[in-house]
Amino acid sequence: MNRPQNTDKPNAKTGSQKARNSAARLMAVQTVYQMHKNDQDAETAIKEFLEHRSGIDADGDEMVTPDHDHYSLVVRGVAEHQEQLNEMVILNRGEKGGNTQKTEPLLQAIFLCGAFELMTLQVIDYPVIISDYLHVSHAFYDAGEAKLVNALLDSIRKTVRT
Repeated sequence: MNRPQNTDKPNAKTGSQKARNSAARLMAVQTVYQMHKNDQDAETAIKEFLEHRSGIDADGDEMVTPDHDHYSLVVRGVAEHQEQLNEMVILNRGEKGGNTQKTEPLLQAIFLCGAFELMTLQVIDYPVIISDYLHVSHAFYDAGEAKLVNALLDSIRKTVRT
């Protein structure tokens, strides 16, 4: 008699839901950055990432499969609320005159994605969101930028969550 497979145990490629959401956050940041650099709309960038880059890192290694729904929600949300999110980042960074040009585009993408989730995805505990975006920042930057991400997202959290 064949025993059913244990569906509670994720395989290495798919990963747990937490790991899939973390991978979705990384991919969302990359997509928002690409949208900025290539002047792309969200739908074009999402389609390209899902067709060509989902589950594969820059070195061609296989990664945990991102949660595509979470990924798409974040990218579309950032695109839809970009003006409001930019203002939120500016206010919480203490920048004068509303100039986001000072912020490097990849770092800005991390800020925008994190701010969107903190603002709209209230069902997800904020430490999970902030921690995942800290991990994303460590993938690209040194500790200094990670501290900035932590401080900014925590400041935003205090303004959008009670």
